[in-house]
Amino acid sequence: MDISGRWRTIKERIASAEKRAGRPTGSVSLLAVTKTFGPEEVLAAYKAGQRDFGENRVQEWQGKAPFLPEDCRWHIIGRLQTNKVKYLDERVRLIHSLDRFPLLQALQTAGEKKGLIWPALLEVNIAGDEAKAGLAPEEVGDFLTAAADHSAVDIRGFMTIGPFAAPEAEMREVFRRLRLLRDETRARGIPGAAGLDALSMGMSRDFETAVEEGATIVRVGSLLFGERRQDDREEA
Repeated sequence: MDISGRWRTIKERIASAEKRAGRPTGSVSLLAVTKTFGPEEVLAAYKAGQRDFGENRVQEWQGKAPFLPEDCRWHIIGRLQTNKVKYLDERVRLIHSLDRFPLLQALQTAGEKKGLIWPALLEVNIAGDEAKAGLAPEEVGDFLTAAADHSAVDIRGFMTIGPFAAPEAEMREVFRRLRLLRDETRARGIPGAAGLDALSMGMSRDFETAVEEGATIVRVGSLLFGERRQDDREEA
């Protein structure tokens, strides 16, 4: 099956998972993760109807985006280095990996300089995996409070990366806990928390489970584009 056919199948599987969960059709966005794939493969997904694309590294995004249609909506999903923030521009529609105060401050500085507001998700290490980045759940409230006076950063929800190759039951619990954390945070009345709607969770191996547990964005790469050109266990 080519990329166009795989894209249609993935969209159908998302719709089926939405139905099983009693959610409206179209409530979940597919983010095509393009790490290690070239512009020609991304363009094939674009022609099928995909518009949201995620890159792990700023350098790879910079090298790829100029060769693709201007209406592509780019997401930065890998750990964002503070010294790379200066290269971001209005083509970046969402940053999924806001995980520390220095990055928050770097985004604020760049946003003020460029006249931009960066939509972002807090990366939460919901599973407590020492090998992964992200805020601990108990740090989220304080981070949101501190972020409230950073006008160039618009925090819209949470992102998490589940344990690699974990059983479905374990992954489901991780996704459920992130959703509950989002709901509990909104209920606490923390400044800005009322707008925490987005949940970026689920990848090629478990995106249907994520949809059933409340994901609004699923990150799919290898299932759409095929085997990666190098090993990548951090995203999709």
